[in-house]
Amino acid sequence: MTANPHRHHVDGRLGPGLGYIDAALAVALAPDEHARLHLLLDDLGTTWPLDGEPLLVHRARRHAVTFGWAADHGRALTFDPKAARSLQGLWLNVLDALGGGA
Repeated sequence: MTANPHRHHVDGRLGPGLGYIDAALAVALAPDEHARLHLLLDDLGTTWPLDGEPLLVHRARRHAVTFGWAADHGRALTFDPKAARSLQGLWLNVLDALGGGA
């Protein structure tokens, strides 16, 4: 990355101007990458939780879009220890919701 990296919050926000769903769960992206990823999130309707959409579903959907974008662009995503712990917690919650919790 040549420019100062932006922090992309993988879960996003609850809505425009609201706080991050999980401020610790972020990855560093170049500003142009960050902008392109947000265009994709907007195009796919995953910027904010949809009306009536469970928050856990929204978060999982954003993760899928973000990870797919990274794969499509040959981009590795690096999670610092706090972000990795947040990611672990989220996916344990997904397992619980699916009835297969640890």
